[in-house]
Amino acid sequence: MKNRDMTRLALVKAATASGPLPSVGVGAAPTSEQPHDRSRLERMFNAHHALVWRTLRRRGLDPDAAADATQQTFLVAAERRGDINQDSERAFLVGTALRVAFSWGRKTVRWQLDDDMDRRVSAGRDMLDEQTAIQLCDLALSKVDPELAEIFVLFELEDLTSPEIAALLEIPLGTVASRLRRAREQFRIVVSRIELAMRREGNA
Repeated sequence: MKNRDMTRLALVKAATASGPLPSVGVGAAPTSEQPHDRSRLERMFNAHHALVWRTLRRRGLDPDAAADATQQTFLVAAERRGDINQDSERAFLVGTALRVAFSWGRKTVRWQLDDDMDRRVSAGRDMLDEQTAIQLCDLALSKVDPELAEIFVLFELEDLTSPEIAALLEIPLGTVASRLRRAREQFRIVVSRIELAMRREGNA
């Protein structure tokens, strides 16, 4: 929670220190920062902090680096809040997080959270709980082509739409559909192999 609180504090400071919001619309007069501006940033933070951190972790950043990159992502959002449409906040934050991860040298990664995931999943194969399911998912994703896994994660796990993904990654909508189809195929094959291996180990 410490990293989350530090990000929140930095966000509030950014909102307080920033100048007036840019005017919106033709002929609109410049306005001073509105009282609801900070509450909007707070709402964005509460709604999407976990998503941004999770996206960065899945891009290969360790927990501390992901916390720093999450803070950087929300600071960018604070600076550009006047440019973010209310119905595009999540897409903006995810896109910013991906660019931050890219700038940190994480263009291509294995989509997994922990190096010892294989061992922990095997040890916990009889635990039918959410954490085990998440570990299995991450293990499978680590064996899917990273370019395809990125589409899979954004669409299946983070609930972004195909147009949002196309805009974020700057690729054609048809490419999103093609990569998503291939990602699903690879994911199903990998999961089947993992389940078969676990059954064999269980019967050993």
